[in-house]
Amino acid sequence: MPSKHTPTYLGETLLTPPPAEPIGGYVHVLGEPFYKIQHYDAMPPFFMSIVSGADHWLFIASTGGLSAGRVNAEYALFPYYTEDKITENSENTGVKTILRVTRGAQTWLWEPFSIRQDRQYQVERNLYKNIPGTALIFEEINHSLELVLRYAWRTSDRFGFIRTVWLRNISALKNPCDVELLDGFQNILPANISSATQNIFSCLLDAYKRSELDEETNLGLYALNSRLTDLAEPSESLAANVVFQVGLKPLHVLLSSKQLDHFRFGANLETETEVRGVRGAYFVHANLRLEAAQEVSWYQAADVHQDHASLARLRDFLRTPPDAQQQAIEQDIDYSSFNLQKIVANADGI
Repeated sequence: MPSKHTPTYLGETLLTPPPAEPIGGYVHVLGEPFYKIQHYDAMPPFFMSIVSGADHWLFIASTGGLSAGRVNAEYALFPYYTEDKITENSENTGVKTILRVTRGAQTWLWEPFSIRQDRQYQVERNLYKNIPGTALIFEEINHSLELVLRYAWRTSDRFGFIRTVWLRNISALKNPCDVELLDGFQNILPANISSATQNIFSCLLDAYKRSELDEETNLGLYALNSRLTDLAEPSESLAANVVFQVGLKPLHVLLSSKQLDHFRFGANLETETEVRGVRGAYFVHANLRLEAAQEVSWYQAADVHQDHASLARLRDFLRTPPDAQQQAIEQDIDYSSFNLQKIVANADGI
């Protein structure tokens, strides 16, 4: 059995060839038409936006780097940077998924959509966007490990930004696998941060950050110890950005990126209930068993500038059964899409 510290790979260990030429066309996904770019990673990085029927804004690069928030840049979930910084920061801002895949006696390390493992596996990367522009799907097919990971960005007025993840075992030999995963977000901003502070005083801002975990519901809270000020006066920061997940049974929850390398090398993890002075993150550590052709899915939701009353309502929601939570999330996503169509139709835009 290979060492935990040295991932091995199916098939040849030589570098895989570069991605094929990109191909575009319409397909049917999630019950509606999407435009698909197959092998989008063969193109130079490009920039996109996702629209909503509420006050969300989300700008995302094909590398996966993104900025998002509500209303304007003063209510940001991820830093409001320029396009070049967003494109280049995909490894440390936004989505990060790391999987340890075991089939039989062998274990492989896989980081979908990451430049850390370029050419180590035979992979195919595809991008899908629906016609209204309210949903964007990233897909990586790992032909070497016979797994597919997809995730979609959508919006909900009630719950904020919704990321839905699907992991499927596509083995044709009825070959099950065990997956240990770490999945979530990096560089989550606290509430009450201006765009100027994000761009000019980012190092000072890190010192004021405080990330907390509500252990009953696994709700992540991201706030400031106080507002940034040199004046001798009370300056409380009474709002928080939030992240939660539905669908996984967490072994641990991390509020920073400090233990990512521990996971990569097979070391033990510890739940982080409070982290200060570093950039916020939200990672769920879980184990999955995937039979051949089986698919599992889960949700991660994030929102900005929540007050105490909003947090109390959200904690009550997270105490409801997971099936009811998933149904409520999907219904509010549908409502957001319907509301956008209504707004456009009122302007004779359909």
